[in-house]
Amino acid sequence: MNSIRHKTSRAFYLLALFIIFLCLFAFFNLLYLQQQVREGVEVSSFKDDILEMRRHEKNLILYHNKKELDNIISYTHTAIANLHKNLDSFQQLAVPDDIRDLQHLLNDYQQLVSRYQKQWRNTSSATMAQGLRPLGHQLSILSEQMAFQERHSLIHSLSTTRWTLAGAIFMTALITVFIGYHLSRQVVRPLRELESNLEPIAQGHFEHLQVKSNEQEVVAFTKAFNRMLHELELRKQRLLQTEKLASLGILASGVAHELNNPLGNILSSCQLLKEELHTADKTLLTSWLEQIDSETMRAHKIVSAMKNFGQPKNFNIEPVPLKELIDSTLLLLHNDLKQLPAINLDIPDNLLLNVDYQRFQQVLINLLKNAIDAGDHNNQISLQASVCREPLTPLPEGSYIIGEVSEGINNHNASAGTKKHPVCKTACASLSIKDTGQGISREDMAHIFDPFFTTKAPGRGMGIGLYIAQEIIREHAGEIAVLSQPGQGTEFIIRLPCINPIKQPVSS
Repeated sequence: MNSIRHKTSRAFYLLALFIIFLCLFAFFNLLYLQQQVREGVEVSSFKDDILEMRRHEKNLILYHNKKELDNIISYTHTAIANLHKNLDSFQQLAVPDDIRDLQHLLNDYQQLVSRYQKQWRNTSSATMAQGLRPLGHQLSILSEQMAFQERHSLIHSLSTTRWTLAGAIFMTALITVFIGYHLSRQVVRPLRELESNLEPIAQGHFEHLQVKSNEQEVVAFTKAFNRMLHELELRKQRLLQTEKLASLGILASGVAHELNNPLGNILSSCQLLKEELHTADKTLLTSWLEQIDSETMRAHKIVSAMKNFGQPKNFNIEPVPLKELIDSTLLLLHNDLKQLPAINLDIPDNLLLNVDYQRFQQVLINLLKNAIDAGDHNNQISLQASVCREPLTPLPEGSYIIGEVSEGINNHNASAGTKKHPVCKTACASLSIKDTGQGISREDMAHIFDPFFTTKAPGRGMGIGLYIAQEIIREHAGEIAVLSQPGQGTEFIIRLPCINPIKQPVSS
């Protein structure tokens, strides 16, 4: 399995090796230039010896001074020694024939001045000039040619070094860009893909993260992240069940009161039947039996609603009649609602929602409980449902929105088109739960969906009801919006995507 760390290390090792190679190349190039400069110094020294020799030669011919002759002999010896010492270097700067001519000329010049030294008294200046000047002139020409060749070679070496270093810098930049591009493809790209895969999770869609890379670090991170998502899902389920149990505890007393009424009626009817069984007429007996039957069914509905809400079930989305679901929920909350004005209901009879029955009922209970607690005994609660068509009508200005229903609609339509399910022309169903209570302040609006945030008195709520509600709405790929002003009540609007056909008039 590949590793980002190994790829990064290999890339930097390659760059380090190239830099070391470049440094070694520059070092040996500098050594070569140093050698060139040293040879230039030797050539310049040899040329200076020839020039000094010619200067003393001129003085000798002009003044016929034996001391000048001694100086000529000294510089001649120095020039011959310099030529012999640097013969290999000089041969690279001049033609071999010129070097041989230079050696012969120096030897002839040395022999001539040695003979003049021995025959000093018998040799005139004219004789010395006639013998030394031609040889000295040729020596000057050859030394000048060799010095010129040395300067030209040094300039050429400097030019070559300059262009070589420029090429090395260009190659360094090119290799650096290549390594950067390679690292970007092999290292940055998997990280960007991972960031892209994490984007839905950042928006609240806690789905399993798919491994789309063979990088060791990315795979290890993905596995660890998926374990974390699994643990978060387990804890969310526990929190959901905890909130449901808390709701059950609150509903239990109200349901007990609701059961007392049908049970009391059943008991009264049974006592009347026992007392009047043989004396009452058949019509009266039938009415008492019908009352027992209706009250029994009423109690059965209450118990069934409580049982359906409290019994743990797996998440299962299916078509659910919204009116039936709301009636069952209002039955559970009847004891709390009987203190308030009658609820305004505007729910189409044949409107079907594609939801998990139990979880969406929990959303309704949480929102209705908040609406009940939001005001006094004059608090008017309204429930209204309708079907929206695309393009969707924008939610009221100032709404605080969680989720994105249009994204869920697109996903559902794509899934339905793939599976060849019938797709309705409608886009979503909208449900409004409104009260005329005290409203929500602007400061609290941004926190009402936060877990454990509550404005209720201690002991009256844990502050996770709305958090659970928005999580469930997100599970259904819908959106929930809240619109409220202090003292003007609160309205919650739920929009859920629609899959199954709905045959009904469409409200505006």
